[in-house]
Amino acid sequence: MKYYPFIRLILLSGAFSVPYFASADEIIVTATRTELLAKDYAGSVSVIDKEQLGLASPVHPAELLNEVAGVNIHRNSGQEHLTAIRSPVLTGGAGAGSFLYLEDGVPLRAAGFSNVNGLFEGALELASRVEITKGPGSVLYGSNALHGLVNILSQAPTDSRDLSLDVLTSNDGFVRVKAAGNGSAFSGRYRVSVNLAHDGGFRDASGFDQQKLQIRHDADIGAWAVTTLASLQNLNQETAGFIRGFEAYKDEDIAASNPNPEAFRDGKSARLAVHLTKAMGNGKTVSFIPYGRWVDLSFRRHFVPGKALEDSGHKSIGLLSNLTGATNFGGYTLGLDGEYTDGYLREFQPGPSVFSFIQGEHFDYNVKATALSPYGQIRFELNPRTKINIGARADYTAYDYNNNIDNGKFGRFIRSADRRDDYFVVTPKLGITHELTETLTAYGRLARGARAPQTADAYSLQLGQVAGEIKPETMDSLEFGLKGKTGRINYELAIFAMRKENFFFRNADGFNVVDGKTNHKGIELSFDTPLSNIFDLTGGFTLAEHTYAFTNIVGRASSSITKGNQVDTAPNTLGFLQLTARPSDTFSTSLKLQHVGSYYTDPGNTAQYAGHTIFTLRTNYDLTNKINIYGRIDNLTNQKYADRADFAFGSDRYFPGRPRTLFLGVRYKH
Repeated sequence: MKYYPFIRLILLSGAFSVPYFASADEIIVTATRTELLAKDYAGSVSVIDKEQLGLASPVHPAELLNEVAGVNIHRNSGQEHLTAIRSPVLTGGAGAGSFLYLEDGVPLRAAGFSNVNGLFEGALELASRVEITKGPGSVLYGSNALHGLVNILSQAPTDSRDLSLDVLTSNDGFVRVKAAGNGSAFSGRYRVSVNLAHDGGFRDASGFDQQKLQIRHDADIGAWAVTTLASLQNLNQETAGFIRGFEAYKDEDIAASNPNPEAFRDGKSARLAVHLTKAMGNGKTVSFIPYGRWVDLSFRRHFVPGKALEDSGHKSIGLLSNLTGATNFGGYTLGLDGEYTDGYLREFQPGPSVFSFIQGEHFDYNVKATALSPYGQIRFELNPRTKINIGARADYTAYDYNNNIDNGKFGRFIRSADRRDDYFVVTPKLGITHELTETLTAYGRLARGARAPQTADAYSLQLGQVAGEIKPETMDSLEFGLKGKTGRINYELAIFAMRKENFFFRNADGFNVVDGKTNHKGIELSFDTPLSNIFDLTGGFTLAEHTYAFTNIVGRASSSITKGNQVDTAPNTLGFLQLTARPSDTFSTSLKLQHVGSYYTDPGNTAQYAGHTIFTLRTNYDLTNKINIYGRIDNLTNQKYADRADFAFGSDRYFPGRPRTLFLGVRYKH
């Protein structure tokens, strides 16, 4: 397909440039569950608002979140992904448990039952905004809020009774339909939103179908503000596996192939939360959020020998409670969170044994989990320009594990007898903000993040592991930054250093390491500035170093770790730069550059990926006040690159990046 006429149309149009970070005077809600000026939060929070979501119109979370400094989402097959926020790209239990994914402040999953691909369960396509907190979360968030958290905020019902329709297609068979309607019922306002997506995939046997439904109702019942949110999600995906061989992604035929046509991922989830808030007078506000969730996931473990089938899921009920108040010296927050979860995991290998990956049952167990977390925070105003926040959170987690099949060692797999494990951690937080000028604020933050082990890490044991030996993972973070405006430039600068202990991960040979230590340090810069009445420039850059702080020598050099080695899949440089223009009120355009630096693909630092730089061209055109036409070209220069590169089981392997792709869409609102 020739794209040149469409490119000429785009270059004649224009767009708003909007920053992918929270400007100092922007309101954020994730840190406190109440409205807070970004400059008053001692930490780094990026905000992607409704306008930015519409301009980007992402079909995968990586397309949007990678425009935030310090974030690096690897796009795997279909809707799968692996996340990095001020971290390497983490896999397995580390990838699942190091990041907290929220929907209106409520976790998408129970803390010990996380999903390494967890963002596909959120309704990003239907959101009003997304807030990304980098580094350990505030006292409101416990397990999994380690390297960062992503809060997907739903759209509130509008006052008018209206309907909207959004259809997006691509030249390689992707089709997405979004629809939403607002109205009044049950003494309040409601919004119903639906997202239906189909992708045939650019690789063999790699398509997916996904459906998302969200229903929100807002009402005032007496003195209480009540918001009810129900969300449902279903994914049926045919998964394409790794291609193998050094730089295999450069061969078009290999890149389009699928060595694992038998691979799949089927996931379902449902959530219901009721947000109840009451202003009690004297500056006090009380909040209760009772919620429930159900999750079911099945997939083939195509990325390891044996390619076993795994089924897992859980059901949870919980309550988030919070009291805030004002005092003569500032304010306070007190809270108590509780959750009960009943989960299961089954792993079965139908094919023949491969090395120590034996045929037959690997695991079949249930885990009942109880979590209880009190927290508190005090805010002091030392003077009109200087504010201090001091707080702490205690997290108690208990797992009751029940093995449903024989105990013992089977190949590389170890099935423990029934047991109970308890974990207790305290995570203190200290933050200070100081207004240097009316437009510039400095901040500092010292915080600890922690997480209990994932249940799959604690009970899906392998050779060399002993039940109960995994300890809670902790990370201590020190951060300094500036937020504000100098001249016409809005910017945020952050410098961070972090130390993680009891790091649990799976090495390149597929074995678990239970007592790792890593160091993380870096600089992040986000900015936006007008260049003229038409042109604006927005950017985000990261310079970071992630290193191992321990030595673990094993039989294979690629899996051997030496203190000071760079952590694998941790590029030192990340960058995003977008030039935008708006010559009229009806045309919009942007040209985006996305850079990923080189990185090692194994713990031993014996293999490396060279990195890549990709361009995206976007446009919007308001045909009428009700109809908007939009489009984009991903990978404008048709670069051959890898969305993910790693080295495992003795070979280089890749998820190839999508070739140049044209997307066209139309929106209608009545």
